[in-house]
This record gives sequence, C-alpha cells and structure tokens, in this order.
Amino acid sequence: MHDPEHGDWVSFAECDHRQRAADNQRRIAASAGQVHRAMAAVRERMPTGWHAAARQHIDGATHTLEVEPAAGGIDAVAYLIPPTCGSRGWRVRVHNRTYRIDFPLYHDGGARAASFDTAGDALDAAIRALRVEIANTAHR
Repeated sequence: MHDPEHGDWVSFAECDHRQRAADNQRRIAASAGQVHRAMAAVRERMPTGWHAAARQHIDGATHTLEVEPAAGGIDAVAYLIPPTCGSRGWRVRVHNRTYRIDFPLYHDGGARAASFDTAGDALDAAIRALRVEIANTAHR
C-alpha cells in the first residue's frame, strides 16, 4: 500500500504501525502543550512550600504536572494528567512512595476514575488527597 505521508510503498502492517506512532506523537505533543499552558494557573494556587513541575517521566509517555507537598515526613506526589485523545478532563494519581501505594482519584459512589474540567480543579483535588496521605502517615 502507498503511504502518502512518507511517499513510499509499505505493507498494511507497516502503514498501521506508522499511523499509531504518529497518533501517539500527536498525543504526547498535545499533553505537553496542555501541561505548559496550565503551569501558571497551578503555580498561583499552590500552598506555601509546595512545588509543581512539568514532567515527562519516560521518553514516549505523555506529559504530566507533578505536585509535591512541602518537605516533611512523607514522600508523596500527585500527578495531574491532562485530557488526551479518548479521555475527558484532567485526572489525578497519587503516589505515596513511603508506603509504595499508587492510586487514581475516584468519584464518590462509583468505580470510575474522577475527571476534572480544569487543571485548577484537579490541583485542588490533588492537594486534598495529599493532605489526607500526610495525615494518615502521621498515624501509622
């Protein structure tokens, strides 16, 4: 089959592979743009001593906003994941590295991962979740 994007003849499997790779690169680029556009709003809402940083943890992964609480007795971080193809809204994952626990935030009363309209809304939920992890760690 002819691949018009590259101007050569390839198998159907190669064409499919190239299409999936191009889609993935578009998803990665979109996530980078969303994360960088959200950084200013997120930094303004951060509690004193907390930090936010744009990250791409491994090559080929989508970009996230990493939220880290002020230094303390817990090694925990929240990841704000921007909406990409197929997902609606920002999602939040919390990783308590002290106890090796990693989980997404969920809606009350359901087994669906929570989705937030804006990065600011996701940040508010991440801050609440990290504060719960900090409080729980103090009692363990």
